Amino acid sequence: MKPQLLIACDFDGTVTRQDTLVEILNRYGSPTWTSVQDKVVSGELSIREGLRSEMGSVRASRADLERLLAERVQLDPTFPGFLRRMRERGVPVVLVTGGFDLCVETVMARSGLWPVPYLANRLIQGEGWTVDFPYPSITCAACGHCKGDPVRNWRTQGYTTVFVGNGVTDRCAALAANLTFAKEELESWCRREQVPAVRFGDFNDIQEELEKREWI
Repeated sequence: MKPQLLIACDFDGTVTRQDTLVEILNRYGSPTWTSVQDKVVSGELSIREGLRSEMGSVRASRADLERLLAERVQLDPTFPGFLRRMRERGVPVVLVTGGFDLCVETVMARSGLWPVPYLANRLIQGEGWTVDFPYPSITCAACGHCKGDPVRNWRTQGYTTVFVGNGVTDRCAALAANLTFAKEELESWCRREQVPAVRFGDFNDIQEELEKREWI
């Protein structure tokens, strides 16, 4: 009997080829935004502090950001077909991102894949941009939006959880999932920390592995 799967998938650099935050900051952020990012990586600033500082420097309207995302951000070309096939099999696919609601909604709608369930931080426009974190964690102080929390919650609901990711903000989810697919920084971290993970290049690799395991 096949397990009841739920696939939780990172967005920036996994579903998309580009990182939406990097694109926004390169175009509209402070020229020194990379120094903020360096402090986040080193642990001098928390992820939440870094995101608030970086987006606080952005001087652009919502329309500006939507145009930029339309111009610059492309999906992994294998993702739309993968999403369609999982939907046909009744397998939920949920996007979980340390990025922003505006970015997910804009990119997915432009790609003709909206609606899709997702969890994201919230961008609020005022004189500038502020960041709201609607999914606080009582167990993790490191993440802006801890992806491990929903993965553990889905497991308690009876799902066999599959996580797909590529970066620093995906580590907690990689530890929490039944099965993790990893590439780039996340793959290196999993290998270094001896966290079980399957390396992938695109979403066709993920489908092939799930079929090999007879999970779909």
